[in-house]
Amino acid sequence: MTELSALLQRPQEALDPELAAYLVDSPLGPVIKHPLVFSIPHSPQLNAMANARLRAKQDGCRQALQSRKWSQYLFLHERPYRVNAFTRIAAQLTARTYWTSLAELWIDAENIAENEHLWTTLLQDSSRVRSRHLMMTVAERRHLAQQPALMRVYRGFNSDERQEGMSWSLDAEVARRFAMRFGGHGRPRLATGTVERSAVIAYLSGRGEHEIVVAPAAVRDQHVTGAHRSRGRTTLGG
Repeated sequence: MTELSALLQRPQEALDPELAAYLVDSPLGPVIKHPLVFSIPHSPQLNAMANARLRAKQDGCRQALQSRKWSQYLFLHERPYRVNAFTRIAAQLTARTYWTSLAELWIDAENIAENEHLWTTLLQDSSRVRSRHLMMTVAERRHLAQQPALMRVYRGFNSDERQEGMSWSLDAEVARRFAMRFGGHGRPRLATGTVERSAVIAYLSGRGEHEIVVAPAAVRDQHVTGAHRSRGRTTLGG
């Protein structure tokens, strides 16, 4: 019998109070969205499994903190909570670890807008900003340095509140794919703007998206067009 089967065949146990505090209704039914444990959808039959995962992850976090395995600590958390976990260890990090860890989290994140104020605070921390170039690899810094002083950037979105954001691209086709990624639902559109190279927080190539991280207010001269699937691939900004 596997460990999973054993957990499912246990007599139903009460949900840990810490998890119960994160049990909410959703269109999928009850779900748990705890910083360490997601259970979607959740039913009482899954209580034992969720409780066991919570205990295992709590132990893992304690061990990671004790051994200063910062990346392990961060990635034990569920994705939406990792940037919050970062704030709990930030003061202990060297400059290099601070910025490389933040880059890892940014590249892995799926919805920066949910915590945009927190991201902005971390990225513009006055005590850290002088070493912010460490968020990029040597190759990324070189690529950014080769861009013109005034860069053209693109952002794909499909609802009005998504036009403004910190994540843009040098590649119009990448931005178009983001606009279309939900099958064209909503109003897929492409925002084009310009940003001074000196205002760019980072250029990140880790996902092949030629991503420009920038404060939304720094993107000027914006105009918006409808986003449509393109037969060709156009790379701009260089």
